[in-house]
Amino acid sequence: MQKSLFSLLLVCFFFTEKTFSQEIEIFLQNTVSESNFRGLWIVDEQVVWASGTKGTILKTTNGGKNWQNLQIKGFEDKDFRDIVAFDEKRAFVINAGSPAYILKTLDGGISWQVVYQDTSKTAFLNDIGFFGEKIGFVFGDPDEERNFTLLKTEDGGNTWVNIGKNLPKAQKNEVGFAASGTIMRFREPSHIWIGTGGSEKARVLISSDLGNTWQSIEVPILSGKASQGIFSIVFQDLKNGIAVGGDYTQPNLAEKTAVYTSNGGKSWEIAKVPPKGYRSCVSYIRKKTYIAVGTNGIDISKDGGKKWENISTEGFHTVRFIREGKIGWAIGNKGKLAKLLWK
Repeated sequence: MQKSLFSLLLVCFFFTEKTFSQEIEIFLQNTVSESNFRGLWIVDEQVVWASGTKGTILKTTNGGKNWQNLQIKGFEDKDFRDIVAFDEKRAFVINAGSPAYILKTLDGGISWQVVYQDTSKTAFLNDIGFFGEKIGFVFGDPDEERNFTLLKTEDGGNTWVNIGKNLPKAQKNEVGFAASGTIMRFREPSHIWIGTGGSEKARVLISSDLGNTWQSIEVPILSGKASQGIFSIVFQDLKNGIAVGGDYTQPNLAEKTAVYTSNGGKSWEIAKVPPKGYRSCVSYIRKKTYIAVGTNGIDISKDGGKKWENISTEGFHTVRFIREGKIGWAIGNKGKLAKLLWK
């Protein structure tokens, strides 16, 4: 068990930006950490977790009024790119790079246990998620034999088995982007979608049986370079979904930065009006409404991803909304944090 440093920081609203016909309000928060954050998980209106560089974990249990700033002892040099939580006590985090770890806490982040470790030089974990509280998956980059990493647990995260050989082989230079912990998404009862990039053609890998079998679909999002491809994917239901991305080295390049599907990912269409540049994360809000963020701003689509409208130039890495709810959070570099309210 690894002990963490613990401090409690008070956060107050200091700026409000009303956007998109008064339908979304953006409340920037006081900085609670100088770390860079990409991992974000909303349990409910009160409990939110985030993970980032320098082994840092943030947590609120009162809707953002106060935040706990937790640094995991022994992992101060790790960049925790994704986090998933069941409640205010139980959570998992994964780090980028090698050695790769999955850590688990049962006491709200005070102590952490290593439940998986990979010391191979190609180890790189991108995304973690669960179906309920028992069955979970972690997606990672391919090994030297072009086998993607796909870790699966069926006992609530205590043990993990690599079933990556079930996936199609990786293309040349193909990887997953750990930009926001959202390139792998689930929908009940057993569907998984994974987005890729870095290769000549970006793909979505699809499973309808909890990862046992997969199909591969090429996606017409910007691709062809190591810095291009799908950076985030989300599904409203089993049919309707969106993928966003672009080129993270050219944040203002808007060409082919969003695509949408209405048949479960079997085919994809390029957005008629794209977001205003590279987007690292997309989240579903309600009905046909989605929100996407990147380093140069925030965009909204109200028609299932066909057309996007820029609503802010505030840059973030990750955004999440309570599904069919009114509250969301966005997070980025240097502890930048915002609460989003759908009116």
